Amino acid sequence: MREAFTNSSTSHYHMGRGLLGVLLASLFLLAGCLAPVSPDWGSDLSVERDDGSFTFTSRMSGETVSSNYTEVGCSNGSIGNDHQGKIKFEGYMSASQIYDSHDAELIQDIAFATSAAVAIQSMSFQDAKNIVSGEGERVEIKDWSNPVEPETGAGTANVEKIDRDSDTKWFVLGLIPASESINDGIAALGKYHQPIRISGYLAKDAEMNLMGGMWKNDLGVSSDCIAKVGNQNINQMYVLVTKIELADSVVSLDGDDDDEYTFGDVALLGRTGFVLFLLVVGIGGAVGSYMYSSMRLRMSARSIALTLLGKEGVDKAAQVQKDVADAARSGMKTPEQRRDEQRKQSKPVAKEKKPKKNEDDGFGSFSIDSALSGGESSDSRTDFGSGSSVVASDDAKRVEREVGQMDSFVPPTSTFGGGAPVTSSVSSAPTSVPSSRETKPVASSAAEEQPKVRRRKVVRKSKPEPEVAPEPEPQDDEKAVWQEDEEDFSDFSL
Repeated sequence: MREAFTNSSTSHYHMGRGLLGVLLASLFLLAGCLAPVSPDWGSDLSVERDDGSFTFTSRMSGETVSSNYTEVGCSNGSIGNDHQGKIKFEGYMSASQIYDSHDAELIQDIAFATSAAVAIQSMSFQDAKNIVSGEGERVEIKDWSNPVEPETGAGTANVEKIDRDSDTKWFVLGLIPASESINDGIAALGKYHQPIRISGYLAKDAEMNLMGGMWKNDLGVSSDCIAKVGNQNINQMYVLVTKIELADSVVSLDGDDDDEYTFGDVALLGRTGFVLFLLVVGIGGAVGSYMYSSMRLRMSARSIALTLLGKEGVDKAAQVQKDVADAARSGMKTPEQRRDEQRKQSKPVAKEKKPKKNEDDGFGSFSIDSALSGGESSDSRTDFGSGSSVVASDDAKRVEREVGQMDSFVPPTSTFGGGAPVTSSVSSAPTSVPSSRETKPVASSAAEEQPKVRRRKVVRKSKPEPEVAPEPEPQDDEKAVWQEDEEDFSDFSL
């Protein structure tokens, strides 16, 4: 049961982490953190304007391309290269493409100067603002290598098939940034399905050909220079952009507009609002989720404990835990804590170094252990000979002297294994116990009382022991007594 509960908790924990990751990724996308970025100004693309013309330099195709074009403006409802007014393209942006590189096979050089392309359903800017998100035309893009001639597929609108009979009108624009600020603000077009107004100039080459796709020459403008779609219901144009207006932000030529768009800006919330939203909802929600999951885990653990131990067992365990906490607050210490304090207070005792065994002291093979084996209280004496040494303690010498004072034992004569019987003369008269017999038990008890002395002979040769003077032979009565004892001992009939 416990294992099943643990596995269930782990699975819920990992599922929660996965949902949190998806939420964070969605927030990053909403903030534009993962949105495509515009080309690097000065390195990938740069544009210089000079009194009615502009020159671009692009390295987005892998090669350096540089060309000069004439700006075409608007004035009083007419278009011409001698007009300084800006042409405005309004509508609902249904699709967009931001470029970080270009296909080197593009025919027109001006295509390499575009940093973005958009497909706009033509309508007034105010009408575009009133379109509810998701209700505008949707364009499916298959390939958008050519900025003004994309390949589209199934959708609510197929831009490739727009003709005179179509119900909707469209602008397909290749956007050339007129300044670094415009180039940086191109990132705002990464989010499409929003109202847009683009202001700028058309471009003509050196032969005064208007630059664009197949449908470009029938473009019209209103008296206030708002572009109108031609008879084909679609116009494909290259535009030198000087301003971009969105629903809640503006990308200006110098970047000083009051509603200037900044990278990472969020609609409705704004940049600061999004940060606060992330802090409150993201971090606060994570903390709240952790507290809620911890509470659920404790409730589940209590339910399992009630099932296994019963209510009485759980109450007793809680009371024991409370008593332990009260005892700790009152200053009581556990046996483990007391033992730890005693270990800290006790000083370490230095261990005595043991002498090394069988060390050579220069006199040959001499063992210190053998010399000290006689005990600390006994005085030892060491005799050194030529190349040999013998160690003997005083106790051992005293025992040898006592044994030497005793009468030497003469074993009885007997014959075993032969054919001759054992003969002995036993006196029927009682005999007195000789002095040597009385002395023997005393010597034995003395020998038993003395501690055993271990002798260790270290060398091969030893000093010859002194000769012991022969004891006088015992009298006949003593021999008789010993012989009688020997006979009794050898009587195997018992």
